[in-house]
Amino acid sequence: MKKDLFKKFASVAAISSMFVMLAGCNSSLLNETEVEGAERPIIVQGPMPIEAEEFAKKLDKVKVEKSGTFVFYKGKINNYPVIVAKTGKGMENSAAATALAIEKYKPIAIINQGTSGGHNPELNVFDIVLGERTTNIGSLKTTNMDEGQGMDPTTWIPMDLMASEGSGSDDSANKVRYYEGDQELLEAANAVKDTYTKGKVVEGTIGSADFWNSEVDRINWIHEKYGTDVEEMEGASVAQIADAYDVPFLGIRILSNNKTNGGTYNPGTAAANQDYVYEVVKEYISMIKNK
Repeated sequence: MKKDLFKKFASVAAISSMFVMLAGCNSSLLNETEVEGAERPIIVQGPMPIEAEEFAKKLDKVKVEKSGTFVFYKGKINNYPVIVAKTGKGMENSAAATALAIEKYKPIAIINQGTSGGHNPELNVFDIVLGERTTNIGSLKTTNMDEGQGMDPTTWIPMDLMASEGSGSDDSANKVRYYEGDQELLEAANAVKDTYTKGKVVEGTIGSADFWNSEVDRINWIHEKYGTDVEEMEGASVAQIADAYDVPFLGIRILSNNKTNGGTYNPGTAAANQDYVYEVVKEYISMIKNK
């Protein structure tokens, strides 16, 4: 009997010791997680390899993580965590990659950067637009026309998908939605614009949609309707998701071509933009560390 009791007490003591050890391990893991998460990373996005991989080469201590078709290059700049996300082209890809990155990495800020087509005839190839505003130029409602009456894209109405939870007939959605660029990110971008010597750096409006416009009259219509300076295929969807999660966002786009003034495509613009964004990120890191 005494022997059995001793065994029971010994078992209880062993189990208690095991829980203490597990608690210690869990506590240690939690502390390690807290240390690793003390500095929330900056995420820099690029749609295509040409728009992301040059920046990834600038990171220290890079680790590559993949989820679906998305690739995340985790590293550091000036000993601060930075993640380069290769999102793939298009609004759906970039929105999904953004939501995934926010949930997984808890970023302090997101910069969406890459090449773009010009809408403003005063801007030239290699000029850079900082997204004071970013908007979805593909969210449109057509006017009513019956069969045989044709189509007229110039009469289409901008549609704000976030204005109402009702149907498309809700007139309160008949307007353009702009996502404002984060002021601190804009401050960092403007602070280093003199380091960029291949063109000018201006604040402006970035338009996004899943289309490639080569019709100059159509480009001019969008430029007049939305005030766009450039168009690309990702920024507005990233801005929308970042806004939903309350994460600071900025689009930075370089003109790779401009049909409105004859500026022909130059693939070297992708690397030039990444060089400039690298300077922006370093400046933003300095601002974070000095807070």
